[in-house]
Amino acid sequence: MDLLAPENYKDWKFSSTEGSEAGEKSWSLVDGVLSSPGTPTGFIHTGKDFENYTLTLEWRWQPGSEGNNSGVLFHVSSAEEAKPWPKSFEAQLQQDNAGDFWMIGGEKLEGTGKNEGGRWIRVADPKEKPLGEWNTMTVVCKGDTVSVHVNGTLVNEGKNLSVSKGAIGLQSEGKAIEFRKIVIEEK
Repeated sequence: MDLLAPENYKDWKFSSTEGSEAGEKSWSLVDGVLSSPGTPTGFIHTGKDFENYTLTLEWRWQPGSEGNNSGVLFHVSSAEEAKPWPKSFEAQLQQDNAGDFWMIGGEKLEGTGKNEGGRWIRVADPKEKPLGEWNTMTVVCKGDTVSVHVNGTLVNEGKNLSVSKGAIGLQSEGKAIEFRKIVIEEK
């Protein structure tokens, strides 16, 4: 299922530090590319929960920008109470850290990499592409496990996740970012 198809995108919801209306204005979908300037801080999420799926998407940072940060949120369970992030897991998109896991709002998992206080460092270098070029992330959730591939490289795995379903979200975290080809295959 193409999550950016008009019939699916209409169900996405917005949250930001300045309210949902400001969040909605900070995201735009043009010619299949979902863009955010990075402000206000917040996220967009599906209006539907998913369980047992493969999510694949592409993202890129703008040329000339440094210190980029964003993430793919999965198993989002408290979007309405977010301040600024919902209870969820994050597959990091931060430049040079794509694939690290963050546990948000008390969620738990056991990662394969090094645990640094709420963050599981990825175990492989996916060779992130230069600014302006498209990268690909694939998140596979099955039961209480997750695996993340970046540009075809397995970079992180987790097991014993504290929740196994929820919405999918994308962060707006201070820098302009673009997404495309957001596809989910339910199993």
